[in-house]
Amino acid sequence: MTGMDAKRPRAVFLDIDGTLYSQDLGGPFADDLEGIARARSGGHRFFLCSGRSAANIPGELEEAAFYEGLVAGGGAHVLLGGKTLYQNWVDPPLLREITEMFLANGKRITFRGDREVYAINREGEGKLPIYDRDDFALKYPDAHICMITVDKTLSREQRAFMERRFDLYPQQPHCDCFIKGECKSRGMRMILDALGMDRGDSVALGDSSNDVDMIQYAGLGIAVGNAVPPLKALASWISAPCGKGAVVRALEYAGLC
Repeated sequence: MTGMDAKRPRAVFLDIDGTLYSQDLGGPFADDLEGIARARSGGHRFFLCSGRSAANIPGELEEAAFYEGLVAGGGAHVLLGGKTLYQNWVDPPLLREITEMFLANGKRITFRGDREVYAINREGEGKLPIYDRDDFALKYPDAHICMITVDKTLSREQRAFMERRFDLYPQQPHCDCFIKGECKSRGMRMILDALGMDRGDSVALGDSSNDVDMIQYAGLGIAVGNAVPPLKALASWISAPCGKGAVVRALEYAGLC
């Protein structure tokens, strides 16, 4: 127990993959949802803070409907109550350049947007296909891309090209590419400012390297039990692993449920 004033409303920012949801186990998990419900009944507010785009939120989380806002694309798109507080999209000329490069080499790539998800060499996965370098301009002119996922086995030239334009976070078996300069903590600050809440009123829970600034910024930063070692070293406390009470244990530690 942290000694936080449970009567004072807190803003809780939850990472998705590896924290609230698992590709292998699914989610959200019943015990975590029960803890979130108890915390919400006490006036505490919940937000997703993810590398995923708004169009890429798992349907199970959307159905659970416990969150009031979203920091998406690693901070490139910030929503509160369905309204956009901030947005920064990949420029169309750069989209064309990236598309041309990946069409030529046969690598898999996913473009994550605010309304749709697009992909090269990922047929049959529910994503809108890209076949030509001009598809974004001609077929999908309203596409707004805030984050890109690429095959981890990039050539040296491809990696250098992407690193000049994005912040790269290697995962398994892919690499997440966030627009340079964007970060989750800035999205958190925007939401807190809009709510009239202080940084000290926030709690954050995450698992990976792209959660570092979020954990450091929060009034209370917690790592889940399956988090990468560098994040655990920075966290104020380490909760249970994803799928084994990660969220509810963190809320209990913070005195919120």
